[in-house]
Amino acid sequence: MRGGQGGDGTLTPPRTPAVPLSRYNFVRMSEENDTSDTPNPTQEQNSYGRSIVFLGRERSPAFVTESTRLPARLTSGQVLVKVELATICGSDLHTLNGTRTTAQPCILGHEGSGLVVASAREGMREGQRVTWGVCASCNKCLYCSIGLENKCKTLQKCGHTLVSAAPLFGTYSTHVLCPAGTPVVPLPPALTPTLAAPINCALATMVNALSKVPPSPPLGQPGASVALVQGAGMLGMYASALLKEAGFSKVFCVDVNRVRLTRVAEFGAIPVHHDQEEEVIPTGSVDVVFEVCGNKEVVNQGVRVLRQGGTYVLVGLVCPSDAHLPVTALVLKCLTVVGVHNYTAKHLQQAVTFMERHHDHYPFASLVGLVYPLTDFRCAVEAARSGQFFRVGVNPQQ
Repeated sequence: MRGGQGGDGTLTPPRTPAVPLSRYNFVRMSEENDTSDTPNPTQEQNSYGRSIVFLGRERSPAFVTESTRLPARLTSGQVLVKVELATICGSDLHTLNGTRTTAQPCILGHEGSGLVVASAREGMREGQRVTWGVCASCNKCLYCSIGLENKCKTLQKCGHTLVSAAPLFGTYSTHVLCPAGTPVVPLPPALTPTLAAPINCALATMVNALSKVPPSPPLGQPGASVALVQGAGMLGMYASALLKEAGFSKVFCVDVNRVRLTRVAEFGAIPVHHDQEEEVIPTGSVDVVFEVCGNKEVVNQGVRVLRQGGTYVLVGLVCPSDAHLPVTALVLKCLTVVGVHNYTAKHLQQAVTFMERHHDHYPFASLVGLVYPLTDFRCAVEAARSGQFFRVGVNPQQ
């Protein structure tokens, strides 16, 4: 049964029977319970966390609810967070649909925010509301040394790591145990859970993407001032606002979904339906293009609209694809093509700062639709798959 509409026009969560996952529940003792010598007993050392564990698309059931005893002590650098809200990212749907591979079994989910309940890291204290990075890195290898911590040789990713390697490192869980090397950023009071939860994936990724393009010029001076965003999903909304605040005088946002295009203007961009793209956006008229839709068919259009010397930033094409770049056009137009995947600690901090400064300028909170309890995870996934909402929330404490 789907949700209804309240008297104030807001959507209310559907009343569904509890998802029958409890019959698959099992208890796994955390491997870290007795191995730490760091003297910081957690407030909830006798408690258990509950998590959605993905077993594999081919398994039946594909995911189960797992109970794990919270660690009695943390090792150096770890931070234990009680998750206040998680949001379902498109990459999680790809994993559940079998179009993206990940380590199994793993605790799904990477977008979220929460409250620190125990810390073995300097500067992090109990009671702080925080968000955390998707990537836990060593900060020692070659890639970390050149600013690619998101490609660390020993990378552990939130929502994509074996539970045996990183217990409780996924957001569809009552608690997240951030390993050492995971960026953890305090949240300002103004950032409510619906504002904060998607920051550590969609917004931080777009902050990284924007860092790849030349800065917009002073008024009246030549330089990058016209941008095209290919895709009106969550990444597209964030991209539009970021570009507008960065000083771009004109930002187009193209999509095939007319409903989503109705929201584009609220985030500072000009909506363009794919059918009118060639009519509205002339060839060679755009300085920067951001691909955030994951559809390989848009690449030729992106190259077409770019001026000579323009920049094409590819963000959404992360699933296996046989997309072919028009190499001759890239060469003759002297284009710069940049791939962006995830982000680093500095981008996460910049994303939090951006949201703090601009949360009241754009309706970011409205991008999160229905919020389901963790016990209704199946229903949350169905709602996310419907495409009706930019994000669907999961409250792990329910």
